[in-house]
Amino acid sequence: MTIQPAKIVYNSEGTPVAEDFDDVYFSNHNGLEESRYVFIKNNQLPDVWTTHRQRNFVIAETGFGTGLNFLAVWQLFDQLSQSPNDATPECLHFISCEKFPIPKVDLITALNKWPELNHYSAQLTKDYPDLVAGCHRLSFDSGKVILDLWLGEANEVFSSMHNLPQGLVDAWFLDGFAPSKNPQMWSSDLYQQMARLSKQGATFATFTAAGIVKRGIAEQGFEVKKAKGYGRKRDMLVGHFNLPDVNRRTARYFQRHGMRTTTAKQKQTIGVIGGGIAAANIALSLVQKGFNVTLMCKDSKVAQGASGNPQGGFYPQLNAEANIASRIQAISFGFACRRYKQLLEQGYPYAHQWCGVLQLGFNPSVVKRQQNLLHNNIWPESLVGYSDPVTSTRISGLDLPYEGLFIPQGGWLNPPDLVDAMIRCAQEQGNCELLLDAEVTGLSKSGEHWRVELPDKYASHTKQFDALVIATGSDISQFSYCNAIPFQMVRGQVEAIPTQTPLDKLQTVLCHKGYMTPAMNGFHALGSTYVKQDTNQEYRSIEQSTNLQMHRKALAKTSWAEDLYGQETGRAAIRCSLPDHIPAVGAAFDADEQSQQFKDLYKALPIEHYADAQDLEGLYVFAGLGSRGLTTAPLLSELLASQINNEPLPMAKQLLDALNPNRFLIKNLIRRIYT
Repeated sequence: MTIQPAKIVYNSEGTPVAEDFDDVYFSNHNGLEESRYVFIKNNQLPDVWTTHRQRNFVIAETGFGTGLNFLAVWQLFDQLSQSPNDATPECLHFISCEKFPIPKVDLITALNKWPELNHYSAQLTKDYPDLVAGCHRLSFDSGKVILDLWLGEANEVFSSMHNLPQGLVDAWFLDGFAPSKNPQMWSSDLYQQMARLSKQGATFATFTAAGIVKRGIAEQGFEVKKAKGYGRKRDMLVGHFNLPDVNRRTARYFQRHGMRTTTAKQKQTIGVIGGGIAAANIALSLVQKGFNVTLMCKDSKVAQGASGNPQGGFYPQLNAEANIASRIQAISFGFACRRYKQLLEQGYPYAHQWCGVLQLGFNPSVVKRQQNLLHNNIWPESLVGYSDPVTSTRISGLDLPYEGLFIPQGGWLNPPDLVDAMIRCAQEQGNCELLLDAEVTGLSKSGEHWRVELPDKYASHTKQFDALVIATGSDISQFSYCNAIPFQMVRGQVEAIPTQTPLDKLQTVLCHKGYMTPAMNGFHALGSTYVKQDTNQEYRSIEQSTNLQMHRKALAKTSWAEDLYGQETGRAAIRCSLPDHIPAVGAAFDADEQSQQFKDLYKALPIEHYADAQDLEGLYVFAGLGSRGLTTAPLLSELLASQINNEPLPMAKQLLDALNPNRFLIKNLIRRIYT
């Protein structure tokens, strides 16, 4: 789905108006006070916060617009959180959708009208996402305030949202343009999704008092009444959800539940097995959600496996079509950019360069694919744009007579530095214990807990956790609980070639069939080989020749590529991937049990026929990131941590299904392939 930005004009009072809907985004009189009255006061905030038992309070909104409602709630939540006399939930989770998002320049102009919100609006506008369809998770105040901004049509967004058995939403802000201006949104489909996603007792408020809205909401189990409208508006609608037996099921065999009860606020312990990009990211996400984390790394230092290369290219792998893999890549890249830059802002440095990534059209078939990508107009220019040969030469600093694609927000990062920065951040923001030389030699379930066996050097070499996350990269095959997932191991060797003329002028990451980075400490990363089912990690001179020849061939139009040379320095590591090149993120499962549970999937029976999938409760898998872990690990760690914590998930159900560790088993059962 291509996202079209809103067309904004300003009326005589300076209020933004949506040209296509001929309606204002907020009251000409005082939009901020209108937000506070209609949505905050009439959803009984902050009074309900004082008795709220869950860690998170979840608000869902039907039209993000300028973000004024979100900013008003954030300001209130922040003020009360800092007051010792006011009780608030630990986390404010705000879900909003927008079909026609406001361009960033107009967002800044609109929000400048409210100086008292500058502290909050500056953070929102800084992190405002690229206009790509899907969920964009924005995390503020070290995860205490989360905005899930879904770009797309409201009914489609809410119908694609994963739900919990007890519901998801505590309060609804029914905003958006007036029913007379935007009837498509105010529909029975929306009200049905409200009922599906609402917790029992969830409140709602809306500026409109239209009879068709009142009747539609009431038909779905909400108790509705009129209240005094804001300003000169006579009436508005408020109410709460009161239908205990609503059917919340939206999935069959992919249903997943987290480990926390809905009332739990106590700290719970989670063990994370691993020491690379995936493990560091999930540790940070879990700590920000209030868990006590123990990170168990088998090596004497972190980032010794595939996360150990000194430079890694950072960019999304996009296709001409918005397929599942591209959608995961695009929204993951945005979240990763925000997380990595927040680390720097918070004082956790790592070697990096936001120098952009230039993907070269090095042969006619690649040029055609790139032209199709641009022609389809799925990805905004802020994410990826065209580079002609003159521009390629200017951007790169080298003679580079190739057209291609330029990703301005990309660059290169030092993975070991980054892993260390994330772990230090997790340790200082919460409770994260790092155990080195802590190879897990066995794990087992003991009652409601998971036990791991560690080396004898640890006084208590058996540790017990409420849950475990296996995030070990290529070592995943050591755990029998993951044997039903068809992980594939691929050896990759990356060269560290000395800087040389004219490479010392290189200003951006170059990608073709391989990649090359600007220099760090006098060396460029040049890679990479892909050798399937080879787990030997010794350096090989022959693979240096393969890497150099790959670059010489792809850059044959240049005058300098043929002279590239190396010094047989570099490193080899093993990547862990899956046949569909999509990671596995979620609950581990018993293949024999699920095979029996879903043995008649091929019949495609109605959803009611199938039970929820039985998982290995408390055991989670986070693996198969391949060579794209820098891009995908941050958002996928948020996804997994949110699942564990019974929070809203930052992806549509279709993407969740694609990431589910049991997906290959399910596909085989549908096709009646038994192993």
